[in-house]
Amino acid sequence: MSDRDPTNAEALAAIAGIAMTARDLIERLDRLDFRATGETLDALHEHLAVAGGSALHLANRLGCESEVERLVNEGQQRLKSFRACAGMGAGHE
Repeated sequence: MSDRDPTNAEALAAIAGIAMTARDLIERLDRLDFRATGETLDALHEHLAVAGGSALHLANRLGCESEVERLVNEGQQRLKSFRACAGMGAGHE
């Protein structure tokens, strides 16, 4: 592993690759196999953390971190409101 920061293109490629892989995993998942579902969710959890961190690092580098954080927070609030309206409650955050 290199000690240098990834380029913008490398960070975007990592984010896109993780998103595409996550979608593929979900599409191929046998949802009736609870063990496989759990393992897949654990792996996705870790990979999505990497993607999110990479996106925020890139936003910082591009000088738009505060705007990105604001937009993410607004999206999270909309999702929280939708869940509340759908009766899903706050336990699914």
